[in-house]
Amino acid sequence: MEISQRAFLQAWENQKLVRGVLKYAHVRQDYTNYEDFLQEGIITYAHMLTQNQTLPREEVDRNSFRKIIWRTTDLLRKEQHLSERESELTDLQIVEEKHNWDNYLTLETELPYLSDIERKLFLKHLIEREPVRQLSRQIGVSRGQLQRIKNQLLNRLQEVLER
Repeated sequence: MEISQRAFLQAWENQKLVRGVLKYAHVRQDYTNYEDFLQEGIITYAHMLTQNQTLPREEVDRNSFRKIIWRTTDLLRKEQHLSERESELTDLQIVEEKHNWDNYLTLETELPYLSDIERKLFLKHLIEREPVRQLSRQIGVSRGQLQRIKNQLLNRLQEVLER
């Protein structure tokens, strides 16, 4: 990916386009990786300026907007996937730390007090290791909402085990 210095300077001067893309993608300025996304967007924009020197600037900007959106969305998905994997590893550690019969009996007595979604989440995801994304499709709840329920459930079960 060859980028001319002139194109990079033009992209740097027109950060408004890249910041607009980030706003469109709901990447807020207080997000920890905002600067990384901004730099990626500027590089992508400069690359588009270098590749499309013969096209009118409006068309290059329109195409660049789309390309930066795709790139940002792709990076956000990768980050989300890594976050889910980290979460699963943390869940595994919590379950493995509490791996004894007393804890199983304690958790079994807690099952009747769980909601239907919490029970499915506990049995299918935490015990049977079914991915959250797949479980969310099965029960018809968004993945984000299921993640929140899972975190609340883990906190609740941890409190029960600490009693």
